[in-house]
Amino acid sequence: MSLAAEDAPGVLRAPPEEIANILVTTPMFARFDRKSLLAVAAECSFSTYRGGTTIMREGDRGAFAMVIVEGEVDVFVELPSGPVNVATLGRHRIIGELGVFTDLPRTATVIARTYLIVIRIEQASMMRLTAEYPSIGISIVRDLATQVANMNRWLARLKFAAEALERDEYDAALLEELTDQTGELASFARAFSGMAAELRAKQNRREEMRAAAEIQQSILPLQLMPQEVRGRFELYAEMHPARAIGGDFYDFFLIDGNQLAVTVADVSGKGIPASLFMAVSRTVMRSVSGNDDMAAAMMQANELLSAQNNSCMFVTMFHGMLDLSNGRLRYCNAGHNPPYVLRRDGARELLGATGIPFGIDNEWPYRIDETVLERGDGLFLFSDGITEAFDLSAAEFGVERLEDVLEDSRGCGAAELVGRVLRATAAFAGGADQSDDITCLALVYLQPDAETL
Repeated sequence: MSLAAEDAPGVLRAPPEEIANILVTTPMFARFDRKSLLAVAAECSFSTYRGGTTIMREGDRGAFAMVIVEGEVDVFVELPSGPVNVATLGRHRIIGELGVFTDLPRTATVIARTYLIVIRIEQASMMRLTAEYPSIGISIVRDLATQVANMNRWLARLKFAAEALERDEYDAALLEELTDQTGELASFARAFSGMAAELRAKQNRREEMRAAAEIQQSILPLQLMPQEVRGRFELYAEMHPARAIGGDFYDFFLIDGNQLAVTVADVSGKGIPASLFMAVSRTVMRSVSGNDDMAAAMMQANELLSAQNNSCMFVTMFHGMLDLSNGRLRYCNAGHNPPYVLRRDGARELLGATGIPFGIDNEWPYRIDETVLERGDGLFLFSDGITEAFDLSAAEFGVERLEDVLEDSRGCGAAELVGRVLRATAAFAGGADQSDDITCLALVYLQPDAETL
């Protein structure tokens, strides 16, 4: 008969001789004499499964074993992070032996990788057979006990090691043991080697993200001292890094005690490269901001960030200089989200782009625009992590929701405004992991410095 036909029934009968010839190729039945082998074969049948069928499920009670005749199966174990494929088994491999003689739960899930033909060995049949032929049962149990003990010990160690890898806590000696297996465990060892490599790479990425986060946090400015502020303005900023660590940063500092520089920027890319370019960008902006010719300063910054930029990174940036004596705000918007001027009477104005992001074209002529902040007016700067924050359905927070929060926050101080925006964004996201940093800075101009009047 043809056993490989895909339209074959789920159970196929075959002569015991044919089944015995396959059983003898497996370690469990290899030492059986012909009479015993035929007795076992008489209790077995061929079964077929389509690819993708779950044949055994981890935790279920075992009631049968099977020997693969044609096709392959994938073996999965359940870890806290989800199921992990630990092996692919093929022709003449026996699976689920423990279920033939005990009611213990399955230690792994087995799924047909391809169309599958197996010899199915039922628990009830084997119980009848061993009652009639005790020598068969003794032989099987002796071999099975050793094999199962080794396999279950290895699976337990595999789970322990994999869970430790997930927690970034692993023992190099244990990994070496698990990946240096031969014989029956060789395929499991190969699978674990791949899984271990993937988890180690994941750990390395996490280490890189931690380092990037440390760089990102280290360049953020400290709050200005009260003697520097002197009641002239309120300023507050927060930056919440995404899991992947983007390139957001903010900065503020005083020049000659009367010029307040404010910056919010977003570097292209993620991880260490973005954080390093971010640190360079901050240093460059601080170094050029003392130039009274702001247009020349911005062009110089762009030239410096474009020079030797082999990674082709760029940074969108809003950089403003507020004269605290009269509220005059000069600014350059290098391709960044337009900030909002929040007038005391409730009006809102956008400060649009005056050039392209820094690092793209080293000869770009940046324009400087200006506006005037009156007493009580505010300035709200943000990164696209605010408007592009998404919820569990992948809907974005958007500009309208941001403007609704700004409208509802009229008259708020700088810290309260930032807090309201961040709370609204977080409530909208509903726990969804964000792919981009979330940054905002609020400034409220209170009054001119009496010493300069």
